[in-house]
Amino acid sequence: MKKRILNLAILLLAWLATGSQLWAQQTAPNNNASESNEFQLLMQKIRQDFAVNPPAEEIEEALKTYKQDDGSFTDVDYASIQRTNWPPLLHIDRLYDFAFAYTTPGNKYYENEALFDKIVKGLEYWYERNPWCHNWWYNQIAEPQRIGIMLIQLRTGKKQIPAELETKTLERVRKDGGHPAKWTGANRTDIALHWIYRSCLTENETDLALALDNVYNPIVYTTKEGFQHDNSYFQHGRQLYIGGYGDEILKGITQVATYTQGTRFAIPEEKLALLSKFMRETYYATIRGRHMLFDVLGRGVSRPRITDKSRTALFARRMAQLEPAYAAEFEAIIARLEGKENAAYALTPKHTHYYRGDYTLHIRPHYTFDVRMVSTRTARCEYGNGENLKTYFMSDGCTNIVTGGDEYFGIFPVWNWTRIPGTTAPQLSPIPMAPNDWQMPGSSTFAGGVSDSLYGVSAYAYNDTLTGVHTAARKAWFFFDDEVVCLGTDIRSSAQAEVNTTVNQCLLSQDKQVLVRVGKSVIGQEPATADYRSPQWVLHNNVAYLFPNGGQVSVSKQTQSGTWYDINHTATKDEVSQEVFTLNFDHGMQPSGADYAYIVVPGKRTAAEVEAYRKQCPVSIVSNTPQMQVVRNKALKLWGMVFYTAGSFKHKELQVTVDHPCTLLIKEDGTLHIADPGQKQEEILVGLRLPSLSKKTTTLRCNFKDSGIQAGATKAYRFHTEAN
Repeated sequence: MKKRILNLAILLLAWLATGSQLWAQQTAPNNNASESNEFQLLMQKIRQDFAVNPPAEEIEEALKTYKQDDGSFTDVDYASIQRTNWPPLLHIDRLYDFAFAYTTPGNKYYENEALFDKIVKGLEYWYERNPWCHNWWYNQIAEPQRIGIMLIQLRTGKKQIPAELETKTLERVRKDGGHPAKWTGANRTDIALHWIYRSCLTENETDLALALDNVYNPIVYTTKEGFQHDNSYFQHGRQLYIGGYGDEILKGITQVATYTQGTRFAIPEEKLALLSKFMRETYYATIRGRHMLFDVLGRGVSRPRITDKSRTALFARRMAQLEPAYAAEFEAIIARLEGKENAAYALTPKHTHYYRGDYTLHIRPHYTFDVRMVSTRTARCEYGNGENLKTYFMSDGCTNIVTGGDEYFGIFPVWNWTRIPGTTAPQLSPIPMAPNDWQMPGSSTFAGGVSDSLYGVSAYAYNDTLTGVHTAARKAWFFFDDEVVCLGTDIRSSAQAEVNTTVNQCLLSQDKQVLVRVGKSVIGQEPATADYRSPQWVLHNNVAYLFPNGGQVSVSKQTQSGTWYDINHTATKDEVSQEVFTLNFDHGMQPSGADYAYIVVPGKRTAAEVEAYRKQCPVSIVSNTPQMQVVRNKALKLWGMVFYTAGSFKHKELQVTVDHPCTLLIKEDGTLHIADPGQKQEEILVGLRLPSLSKKTTTLRCNFKDSGIQAGATKAYRFHTEAN
C-alpha cells in the first residue's frame, strides 16, 4: 500500500507539472472510487477526452423507439450482419449518449433515474442478444471501444450499474474484442484502446501494460504494414494509406500518449520523434487548408465529406502538448485546419518522393501538386466492402492540383472516373474493376522519382494489360517553383474506346470563368464542351495550363450528376449535381505512339498574367521520346531527365550518358541527384560533360547495389571542375 501511495504521489506531481489543459478543465471527481490511483487518473483523462453533453432533443428522439419491456429499440435491426454502417451499433450509440446525458451536470437528464434504468436494461439486452457483424472491425473495434468509454463515464454517475452486469460485459469485451498483438498498424492501436479502457475499469495492470506496449510497438519503420522508411504509411499490405488508416493510428496513438504523459507509461522519446516527423512532414503535408489530397485516402475517398480533415486539428493540438519543441509548427497546422489562417500560411517549399509508396508530393506556399503511381512493389487503391467502386484508374499517375484545398471537395459522386486528373486512360463504360478488391499489385516495374528536397522528377512507365484496358504510356512530371511540367509519350492502346489524358477535372470555380487562348484570340468558354486544336493555354480558378507542343484538347464547363451510392453502396442514392471543369487531351481510338505536353502554372489570375508568363517561360521541353524525357529550367539552371533505357543526351555542349534507366536532376554548377525508379539495385554509370565545369566528360559510378529498402531513394553526387 505504501508503495502504491508513493507511486500515486509521483504520478500526480508529474501530471501537474505538464500544465495540462485537460487537468485544468477537470470535471467533478469520481465519488464512487474507493481509492484514487493510477487507473482513476487515466480514466479521468479518458472522460475528459470524450466529454460531450448530448442535446435533450436527441435523447428524446431516441427514447421514442425504446422498448421498456426488454431494453431494445424498435427501429434497430439487430439481426443485420451487413459489413458497413452496421445497424445494431445504433443501440450502443444511443446508450452511449444516454450515459453522458445522465452523468453530465446541466443536462436535462442529469441523474435522471428513469434514464439510468433504461441504460441498465439496454446493456442487459445487448449482452443477451449479442449481435454479430460479418465485418470484424465492428466486433473488435467499434463496439468494444464505445462500451469501454461508456462504462468509464458511468462510473461517475449517482447510481452505479450492477457490478455483475459490468463484469460480464467486460468479460465479453475481452473474449470477443480481439488481441492487439494479432494485428498491425492502426488496427492494432484501435484494439489496444479498448484493452486500456477495460484494464482501467478492472484495475488490471498486466493487461494495461500489454495494451500500452501494443499502442507504441507500431511506431517503428517497417517493410510491412505501418510506417515506411520513406516516411509514408501502408495499410492492407503495400497500399498507400496516409489518410484513412493513417487517421486512425494517429488518433489512437496521440490519444494514449496524452493520457500517459508524465506517467511511467509515457511514450518513449524515440517513438514520439518518429510520430512527429510523420505527422509534420507527411500526414499534414498532404492536407491543403483543411482538405486532404484525395489519392492518399484509400477507399475512404468514396465517403461524403472525407477530404475535410478539420477534425484532425485535435491530433495536432495533442502533439503541441506532447512535443513543445515543434509547438509552433503544430499551431500553424491547427490555424490552417480551423480556417483561422489561409491555406498558404506558414508553408515552406518542399519536394518529396516517397520511394516506398510510389508517391510524389510537391509543396509551395501558393499550391500543392502530387502524383500517385503504382508498381509491382505496391498495391492499387482498393475497393472493398462495397466502397470506392470506380477507383480503377486512380493509382495510374493521378494528380491533385490545389491552391485553396477544396477544389475536389464533394466532386466524387459526379466525377467521370475515366478522367481522373493526371491519368491516361481509355474511356471505358462501365469502369473496369481489378480482379482483386484488396491488395492488388500494379504491373509497372518502372515507377519512381528523384528529389533534391526542393525540386524533382517523377516517372511512370504505365503498362496495363488487365481487364481489357490494354493501354501503356511513358509519363513524367518535372517540378519547379512556379510550374510543373507534365509529359507523356509512347501512348499505345488496343482498348475498344477512345484514350484521353486528363489534365484536370475539378469543381468549377465560383466565378465560373474559363478562358482559352487560341491563336491570337482569348475565348470565354461557354457552359458546354468544346474541342480545340493546339490552344496556347487555358485559365481556370487562378491556375494556367499551357500547351507548348499543341494537341487535340477538350475543355468542358458543365453540370454533372450522380449519387454517392454509385461509388459506395453504403451511401445514399439521392442524386447530387455539381458544376465541373474538365480539361483533357483526346488521343483518339487505339493510338500508337501518341504524346502530350502541358505545363501547370498556379497563381495566374488574368489572361495578361498568363501571357506574360508564356512569353518569359523559364522552362523548355528538350526531349519527349520513348527513350528519354528532358526539361530544362533556365532560371534555375536545372535539368530534369528521365532515361527509360541506357542512352545519351546531347544539347549543345552539354552531354549526359547513362548505362541504365534512371531519373536525374542536374544543376549546372555540377551537382547531380539520381534515382532508379526500377529499383534494380545495380551500379549506374553516369557520364557528364558540363560546359561550365569542363570540356571533358566525367564518369560517376552511382552505386545502388545492396541498397535494400533504400533502393528507390535519391543519391547525390558532385562533379569536379577540370582543374580538380
